[in-house]
Amino acid sequence: MQTEAEAFLQRIRAYPDDDAPRLIYADWLEEQGAVGNPEWGPERAYLIRVQIALARLHDEVEPDEPNATPSARAERERARTKLHGRLLVAERDLLDSHREDWTIPFRGLATGLEFRRGFVEEVKVSVLQWIRHAHELFVAGPVRHVALLDLDRNLPLAFQCPYLNRLAALTVYASHKGQPLARAVADSPHLAGLKRLYLGRNRFEDNSAEHLATSTNLANLEELDLTDNELGETGARALAASSHLGNVRYLELRNNRLGPTGAEAVAGSERLTSLHRLGLAGNEIGVARLHTISRAHDLLRVPILDLSNNNLNAAGLHVILTRASPMNESGVVRLQELDLGQNDQLGNEGARVLAGCPHLAGLRVLRLRGCQIGDDGARALAESQYLNHLTTLDLAFNPLGDTGCRPFLKTQLRSLRHLIVPNGVTQGLRRHLEMRNLRPRE
Repeated sequence: MQTEAEAFLQRIRAYPDDDAPRLIYADWLEEQGAVGNPEWGPERAYLIRVQIALARLHDEVEPDEPNATPSARAERERARTKLHGRLLVAERDLLDSHREDWTIPFRGLATGLEFRRGFVEEVKVSVLQWIRHAHELFVAGPVRHVALLDLDRNLPLAFQCPYLNRLAALTVYASHKGQPLARAVADSPHLAGLKRLYLGRNRFEDNSAEHLATSTNLANLEELDLTDNELGETGARALAASSHLGNVRYLELRNNRLGPTGAEAVAGSERLTSLHRLGLAGNEIGVARLHTISRAHDLLRVPILDLSNNNLNAAGLHVILTRASPMNESGVVRLQELDLGQNDQLGNEGARVLAGCPHLAGLRVLRLRGCQIGDDGARALAESQYLNHLTTLDLAFNPLGDTGCRPFLKTQLRSLRHLIVPNGVTQGLRRHLEMRNLRPRE
C-alpha cells in the first residue's frame, strides 16, 4: 500500500523541476513533526525551503535601475549578501546534522551525493552500478545529475540505459575514451532531454567535436563543457556550424587548441544563436595569426567572454577590440563581462587599450588578474570615459599600490562597486575606498 509520504515523493519524482510539490511536501513534513522517521520532521522541511530560497537567489536577475544611487545599490547588495550568508549557514548546519540519515536510501548505489532544493539531485555512480541499479537510484530520489565513473568496457551499455532520459545533466570526466565516447553520447536516443553535458578531459579531437555537433539527440542542450581536450580549429568550426546546438547558452572550451581562427568561428557563429557565455581560456589565441584574421571583433558578440591565459598582448587586444569593424551594426557588440586574467603581456599598455575603447561602453565586469598592470595602467582605467557601466573591476595580483588605486577615489566610473585590489594596497586606502562604496577585497 502506498504511504502518504510516498505519494508526495512520487509527485516530486514526476515533476523534478517544479518547486511546488517540494514545498507542499515540506508543509506536510512540518505538520507530521518528529515521529521517529529521519525522513520526516521540521528539519527536513527547513532544508527544502532553505535550498529552494538559495536556488532562487542564485537565479534572480539583478534589476536594472539606472537612476539608483551608488549607496542604494550598495545597500541592496549588502542585504542580498547577508541573506545569502544566513541561508548558507542554515544549509550547512542542517546537512552536518542530518546528512547521514537523509542519504540512507542511496547507500550502496552511489557516492558524491549533493542536495539541491531539499533532495539528493547529483550523484556519482560507476557504470556497472548504473547499468544494474539505475531503477533503484531514481526510486531513492529525484536525481537530475549523474557523473558516470569507470566506463572501461561498459561504454556502449551505459548509453543504452533508458533512465538517461530522466537526467537534466550528465558528466563523464577524464575517461580518456576519445572518439568512442563522443560517438556513444551523440548516438544515444535517451539524451534528448538533456540540458547540461560536461565532457572534460576525455581526449576529444576534432572528429569527436564533429560527432557531437551533428547529433540530433543533443538539440536541447543549454550547457556544453569540453574543457581540457584536444580540439583544434576544425573542431571549433564543426561546433560553430552545428544546426543542433542553437539552444546552447554556455559553451566552455577552456584548455583546448582552437587558436584565434577557431575562437573567432565559434564567437561569430550564426548557428549558435543563444550563446551567452563562451569560455576560451588557454586556447593559444594570442599568437601572431591573430593579427591576420579579419573578424577578430566577432568575439565581442558574446555577452560573457573568458579570454584568460591566452598570451594576449596589448597589440592583440587592440585587434580584437577595434579591427576593421562594422561596429555600428545592430547586435555586433554585446559584451558585458570580460576575463583577461593571466595574460601577463598586457601590462599598462593593455590597460590603456581597454580604457580607450568606446566599444566597451556596455561592459559591467572586467577581470584583469595577473596582467602585470602597474600604477599607470590602473590610473588609465580609473580615468576612462568609456567604462561607465562597469560594476566590478578585478586588479588582483598586479604590481600596483596606493598610487595606482588612489584615482578610484575620484573616478568617474559611477557604477563601480567592486574593486578587487592587490596585496600592495594599504589598509588606509582600502578604508577610504570602502567609504566610497567600492568594497575593496583581495
